[in-house]
Amino acid sequence: MRNRLSCNVRDRKTGFVALFRTTPSHTVCPNFYVLAHANGCTFSPQCTYCFLKSSFWYLGQQEAFGNIEDLLLDVRNWIAGDRLETYMLNAGNLSDSLCFESVRPLVSQLVETFRQYASGRPHTLLLVTKGGRNECQPLFDIAPCSNVIVSFSINHQVAARKYESGASSVSERLKAAAILKQRGWRIRIRIDPMIRTYDYSQLAQKVARFYPERVTLGTLRADTGLLKRIPNGMFKYLIPPTQPKGLARYPFEQRLNLYRQAVTCLRDMCPVGLCEEVPEMWAILDLDSQKFACNCNT
Repeated sequence: MRNRLSCNVRDRKTGFVALFRTTPSHTVCPNFYVLAHANGCTFSPQCTYCFLKSSFWYLGQQEAFGNIEDLLLDVRNWIAGDRLETYMLNAGNLSDSLCFESVRPLVSQLVETFRQYASGRPHTLLLVTKGGRNECQPLFDIAPCSNVIVSFSINHQVAARKYESGASSVSERLKAAAILKQRGWRIRIRIDPMIRTYDYSQLAQKVARFYPERVTLGTLRADTGLLKRIPNGMFKYLIPPTQPKGLARYPFEQRLNLYRQAVTCLRDMCPVGLCEEVPEMWAILDLDSQKFACNCNT
């Protein structure tokens, strides 16, 4: 059993569902609704590059919200909404979607809520995780729901051991994804963040044989807050942002070379998208940026 960070469970005083408008605005990235069911992540140690360290570092410990009936009411009200800007409810933007299940079970009730109220409607729940079979056990125990997507974030296995050591191993994540896919769940894969010096071709080939419904690629990036919080040299090859609320990134050609490793293997197997990338990158890779074929879009 892996170590876990301590977690506080408390009631949330404000609403659980809110529209998130992506930034920076010049990147290709869809808006989506966020389900604020928890803050942070209990994997220990946390991923070296985690962007949440610039958002929730002040909390002192991770927290999950325990007033589940209030949460489910907000979700039902959201599902009842028509003419929404987007129909994606992302439960993995502020935390891992599954790592709080041992202290605050939620996902089974969420899935059943979508099964009962969202059937025949476009409203979709997105679960995003670096967990493996242990974290996914609640999903193993229930039938799949067509309005629920499970998205696994993976990385080069050596990079994962170095920078994501608190999470499940890459092989464990892919095993969990394979079990869920076999049982009929909708599965997406994120290869993100791709890190310089690692070759992602073999990983992309494994993913291609898996036939997920969509793969999203992203390279290492950081906002200005994270650059200040993580002075360990991991971001030293990133170029500082040139626009307000922009992201520090690898130079364009370095990002392009990383993406090409994966796109070459995946293009004919499933839709491929990029995470928080500029339109020029989509174009040079011959990917359709107008379709928003990425993780957080329905």
